[in-house]
Amino acid sequence: MNKRSHSTLASGRATQSFPRPPLPSPLRPLGGRNKAFTLIETALAMLAIGLGLLALFGLGRLGLQATKESENDARCALMADAVFETLRDYNARFVENARTNALSATWLQQWDLAYGTPKQIPFPPVANMSSSENLYLMFAPESTLAPAYDRDALSLSDWNPRYQLFRQNKYASPVAGSVNLLQFTLLIYPDGDTYSSDPRIYHTTLTNTGGL
Repeated sequence: MNKRSHSTLASGRATQSFPRPPLPSPLRPLGGRNKAFTLIETALAMLAIGLGLLALFGLGRLGLQATKESENDARCALMADAVFETLRDYNARFVENARTNALSATWLQQWDLAYGTPKQIPFPPVANMSSSENLYLMFAPESTLAPAYDRDALSLSDWNPRYQLFRQNKYASPVAGSVNLLQFTLLIYPDGDTYSSDPRIYHTTLTNTGGL
C-alpha cells in the first residue's frame, strides 16, 4: 500500500461519523429511576388534598352557622318586641283599672292573676311564626320552657321557637305600700326542641305609674 492510499484511509477514518445517542426527554424517566409514584408520595399527596378540602368545608360550615345565628338574632328581637309590647298594653290597662277602681283589685293583684292563671294574655302574632287564636303567653318558672306555637296549628315551614317568661318584684313604693315595679325576663330558644343555639335574653320593666 502506498503512502497516498494510506493517508486516504486515515483521513476516511477521521471523517467517519457515528450516530449520537438521543438526549433524554423530560417526559421520559431516566434509566434507573422509578417510572411511577411511590406509595409514600401518593399518601402525602392525598393527605394534602384532604386537608385542603377539610379546610374549605370548615369555612363553609362556619359561614352557614354565622348566617343562621344572624337570622336567629333578628327573629328573636322581633318576638321580644312583640311580647313586651303586649305586656305594656296590658300594664296600661291594669294601671287604668286600678286608678278608676274599675275592678276590685290593685295593679299588683291584676298582674298576679294574669301571672298565675292560664290563658289570660294572648300570644302576639309575629311574622314568619306559627300563629293561632288558641295561643297564649305562658308565665312559668325558670325551669319550664313554653312553645311559641300551637301544637294543633303547627306549620313546619314557619319558625317555631320555645321561650321562658318570668317576672321579678323589684321595688316597693312607700306611697302605695306595695310592689310598684315588675321586671320581666324573656329567654328565647330559637331552635325550638333542638336547643342547638344559645338562648337570647331580653328584659323589660313595667311600672304602676298611678301608685308612685
